[in-house]
Amino acid sequence: MTDDYSRRDPERPLKQEEVLSFKVVQRTMPLHAVTDEFRLMKSYLRTELTAQTAKRVCEKSGSHLLKMVSARTEGDSAVLYIEPAGANKRPRILPSVNAADIAFCKVLYRPLALEIEGRSARSVVDDIMNPDDQSDAVLRAFASVFGQDVLDAACEALLDRPKHVTKLSAGEFPIIFVPRASGEDLQLTPVSPATAFMGVKAAINKLYERKKAAGLPLPRRGAFETQSISSKPQNISGAIGGPRKRVMAHLPRVMEQTDAEMHRYVHGGSFPRWRDDAVAEWVIRYADMLEADKTYNNRDTRAALDRTADRLIRDAADFIAETVEEAHFVVKEAGRSPDDIPHPPKPDRVLLRRPWPNDDFDKARKALASAHFQHRFMKFKDTENA
Repeated sequence: MTDDYSRRDPERPLKQEEVLSFKVVQRTMPLHAVTDEFRLMKSYLRTELTAQTAKRVCEKSGSHLLKMVSARTEGDSAVLYIEPAGANKRPRILPSVNAADIAFCKVLYRPLALEIEGRSARSVVDDIMNPDDQSDAVLRAFASVFGQDVLDAACEALLDRPKHVTKLSAGEFPIIFVPRASGEDLQLTPVSPATAFMGVKAAINKLYERKKAAGLPLPRRGAFETQSISSKPQNISGAIGGPRKRVMAHLPRVMEQTDAEMHRYVHGGSFPRWRDDAVAEWVIRYADMLEADKTYNNRDTRAALDRTADRLIRDAADFIAETVEEAHFVVKEAGRSPDDIPHPPKPDRVLLRRPWPNDDFDKARKALASAHFQHRFMKFKDTENA
């Protein structure tokens, strides 16, 4: 929203789409100017917005538009109004009316951008269904221009339960039967929220536009193809603009856990985990031997303690070496330098970085940080460097 309401050029007549619209027009206004805005909207209507018209428009508005599934859906059974379970506000709805009523929809559904901090653009329908602190003032302004009877008719149609759907075009709606406890079947007909169509369309447009900062690589999240199937969606809802499209997506294969960890590591992330359950058992065994060595030890127990520590260090070092070698191969295939890979951790960090049951983590950390383990690790390094 770029233009201040008070600064708009009075000499330039506004186009119809700048006044009657389902979108936020590029014009904000103070609360006291809402009445003038409604007068402006009324002046662009070719016929009068009556209470009967407002009632008809609002009764044919819903959270689910069945014409999105079947064009043969009759007008009296074209919309569903479904409130999400546990929600503290009414759902967003869209109108599904004949073309002659679309202009009136653009009055009731046009989001008004008020110069009030923290308030998003809201339509008359929004202020009726989910009022806030300014809704009363907006609705009074609407009634002063279009009539209290028009506002009352809209409120009655929106806040009372809409008509029940009585029939569907059975040949085109998905039908699922599930058993009831009584032994009979319950027929289910899944339909998507009307807002899902616009959400998918916005996502497609975003993927195709690729409006990214210059010099940055484009994200590769999949391959997408679209097919236009209709250029006249107004039969569904005037609020759904542009052609309807089908989208087919070929998404990347989900990485296995080991592949994902390697991918993260070569791009600067953490070192892959050593996922061998037996390692945790040997670390705890070493911790128990280390504790027992404080009260009783001899040449044999000391040799066993050294061998256990050496085995843990050697196996961890082998895992580190194999992982780094694989990482070098990965970055080489990508045309990068091995120097880009983060420095690998020491064996004690590799041994400790795993899920630990109960209180074993503190026990393992204490053992791997012990003077004995660090001494055996230094001896291992000296041997490797010799």
